[in-house]
Amino acid sequence: MDPSLLLEAARKAARRGGEAAVKAIREGVGSSVVGRGEGGDYSLRGDVESEKMILDSLLEDLGTIRIVSEEMGERRHNGEAEFTAIIDPIDGSRNYKRGLPFFAVSVAIARGETLEDVVAAAIYAPLLNLEFTALKGKGAFLNGNLIHVTTHTTLKDGIVFVGSSPKAVFLPHTYTLNLVSRGAIVRSLGSASLELSFVASGGADAYIDYWGTMRVIDIAAAYLIAREAGAWVKTRGFKNEKVALSLRERLLILASSTPQLGAELHGLFKETFGFNPEEILLVKQP
Repeated sequence: MDPSLLLEAARKAARRGGEAAVKAIREGVGSSVVGRGEGGDYSLRGDVESEKMILDSLLEDLGTIRIVSEEMGERRHNGEAEFTAIIDPIDGSRNYKRGLPFFAVSVAIARGETLEDVVAAAIYAPLLNLEFTALKGKGAFLNGNLIHVTTHTTLKDGIVFVGSSPKAVFLPHTYTLNLVSRGAIVRSLGSASLELSFVASGGADAYIDYWGTMRVIDIAAAYLIAREAGAWVKTRGFKNEKVALSLRERLLILASSTPQLGAELHGLFKETFGFNPEEILLVKQP
């Protein structure tokens, strides 16, 4: 299949998912808890409606496909699949539930079983009217315009997104204190896909989530977008450096505008906690 068709399939699915999520909000049912998804978190009506529209759209365009998604889990549709779709129907569910616009639909399509195999990506933030896309080897785009990371090289005056999930307890906050003491400007939006995409577009200089709680569905699409925009990106999965496309996977991720800034952020972790980031994964087994 022409890779550009994969990107169009991801874009269409993300937009349909976003429309379904917004529709649920307008009908007053989006934030209703309807159960617990395979990813382990509570499922909102908006999550379920968005996921259904995404799946229907992908099956319509691709036919046979393997799905890795927050709500339905991992499954194959219509037999053996050449492609894997990694889906987060609403990344930033807490924001969505509280009426904040910082949430997005994330759809990535891979030829293979690891994060490195993602070839097409679309992230759609419907209430912000933002669409980030990337096709492997063809660059990254925001609303159709080519984007690129900044050239910022130091922590001083750098804008750094710090991923901060409740599951990470005190770790991101302790790290943030050291960041601020070095002159960095810290932000946290509550949506990993958007934070990483803003690094890609130059809105921020780095993103870090080194706490062992990150899931691949949250960043699969944004990972390709950041890489295609020229970001220096370091990842590690639970078992090895290659991140598996699985709901059971937990990973570390650091993306920065330059290798120099990335090295400084990476080194600051050990300076802050006294051990290497990879050791977090030994005690954060899924």
